[in-house]
Amino acid sequence: MRLLMSLTYTVTLWAVFGLSDAHAQALSRESLLDFVNTRYQAYFHYNMCTFKNANSDEQHGRSSGKEPATMWHPTGLDCRQWAQVCIASKMAGGWLTTKHHGGFCLWDSAYTDYDVASSRVKTDVVRVFTDTFRKAGLKIGLYYSILDYHHGVENGQVTRDEIEFTKAQITELLSHYGPIDYINFDGWATWPTVPTFDDMPYGDIYRTVKALQPECLIVNHCYESNLAHADVPFADASGRDYSFHPDYMRPTAASDALQGNWWWDDREGFGVRRSVRDILRRLDSYNAHNSVYVLNIAPNTAGRLPDDAVQHLATVAGKWKKPADLKKYGENWGYQYEVEENLAFLRHATQSSTRPFIRDKRAYPRAEIAVDGVIEGNGDMEQTSMTMEEDRPWWQVDLERDCRLDRIRIFNRTDQARGPLQNFGTLVLDKSGGVVWEHHEDSAPRGEYAVETEGVLGRVVKIQLDGHGPLSLAEVIVHGNER
Repeated sequence: MRLLMSLTYTVTLWAVFGLSDAHAQALSRESLLDFVNTRYQAYFHYNMCTFKNANSDEQHGRSSGKEPATMWHPTGLDCRQWAQVCIASKMAGGWLTTKHHGGFCLWDSAYTDYDVASSRVKTDVVRVFTDTFRKAGLKIGLYYSILDYHHGVENGQVTRDEIEFTKAQITELLSHYGPIDYINFDGWATWPTVPTFDDMPYGDIYRTVKALQPECLIVNHCYESNLAHADVPFADASGRDYSFHPDYMRPTAASDALQGNWWWDDREGFGVRRSVRDILRRLDSYNAHNSVYVLNIAPNTAGRLPDDAVQHLATVAGKWKKPADLKKYGENWGYQYEVEENLAFLRHATQSSTRPFIRDKRAYPRAEIAVDGVIEGNGDMEQTSMTMEEDRPWWQVDLERDCRLDRIRIFNRTDQARGPLQNFGTLVLDKSGGVVWEHHEDSAPRGEYAVETEGVLGRVVKIQLDGHGPLSLAEVIVHGNER
């Protein structure tokens, strides 16, 4: 019943906010500068797995979605303590796991019974957390897992109803709890069992978020150093120094775990594991690259932060000197052109093949990188789409509606001796895949190549080599108007 309600409610929101065809363009450099200057924030992994660990002889990194809602039973939730610890630790804010992979919701969701309202303690944890942290002057991040075992949102099995369900829950989080600084997605296109970006299109989620809270920054655990699937790329800090290309200086976020695991556990050996020296080293490494270090502090079953963690963080705070605030954002931060003028911006892109990962085995040079609002073309920094070397490789973007196209601009890869595109075609296709316009070129300028399309009506733009080789694209900008 609740899933049906979600579909009706989402359709209504679609009409109210105009999400079906609006290009949300909010990614201000000022909001990125504000984020970078926070330097250090807290993560709070607190959800069903906290109680699963307490009721099991094994350590569990996630819940299965089969645990009964009644297992959720905090006896002394104390978000005021969490906020006080953040302030004492020189942390600028905190991020809460509102729904992890198991699908249990820390708020009373209208679209499921697997939430706090069905537990023995019906406190809306999201409400208490956001109210407390806002009152304390701290930044607020809400974590939400796209992967959802309980509701069946998994790899290769995502239905349109489940996409609408996901968007409806995100809408609840961004409609009922005041301004949210960051929304943090996880469980999305990073390992084989999770939904891919084909299953759950990023553009759909992006437009949902930005229509509701334009200044809310999207952080996504997809390990990519580009803006194809996040406003703020996620540079995983777990046990290592800065993980992206050493010259990559765009704003990023990096999470790490203070204790023996992400979720609290009462067994011996779980307590504080990250040394003061390690934390200070990670802070220096990531902050020096404009990355915010987000350190997880796992609350216990009562809902309080353990004493050993609190004391350890105080020691770190006594030794850490926060870097001076940056006065100006980087010239290449955020989008590099007016993205609302690009009909292809964050629309669904595909390519004939995808080259293996460049730096992190979870991040591939996917087709969407060529419509992410960034014209930089350094492939070693994961800023271009890339196919394998093959016969007639292709890349295409579905504009998702019929458009009158005036001009197509193609930005080349810039970090290789191979040079710009050669011997290639630019094609416009209709909804059924038929070619309605095409132009072939022997060679293109090294930087940007543009071709006039004279108002042709089409839906798909395709770039294809006429011979053999790899195809790499930094950005494709399609000018025109919706029909």
